[in-house]
Amino acid sequence: MSVTIRPMREADREAVTGLLVQLAAWEADLSSTRARGRETALALLEADSAQTRSQGGAQFVAERDGICLGYLALRLGRTGPYVHAELRDHVLIENIVVAERERGTGIGQMLLAQAERFARERGCRALLLGALTGNEPALRAYRLAGFEAVSYEMLKRLD
Repeated sequence: MSVTIRPMREADREAVTGLLVQLAAWEADLSSTRARGRETALALLEADSAQTRSQGGAQFVAERDGICLGYLALRLGRTGPYVHAELRDHVLIENIVVAERERGTGIGQMLLAQAERFARERGCRALLLGALTGNEPALRAYRLAGFEAVSYEMLKRLD
């Protein structure tokens, strides 16, 4: 059976939480700034839900045979005047994750295509997302989907 991308439902919360546990663990292995665990995943899901409600966004899942294999949360955003006018209104991908066992199968590309459709339907001409330094599989997937690096976020720890 094929993979379907559809809006997230309340019944998907537990499966999506499991995906976000995987995402948090992956990111915690890449960066000492990231938290891991179920509490982190629940907080991520709550933040995604609140932001999508308040900022015109949406949450989607990828499923096959009733099993949730991927998750996408996105919201509308507006960048300041330092960006060309046609790129200011954008869609920001807050979170995207594919089940570990399904990575590399094209599900991430399907979710990114859904984000692009969502943005185009709202008249946006730009999609934005962030990725951790060293997350080479994600960076390759984003480049494959047509993303390019335009800025870097940097951190200095203060004692």
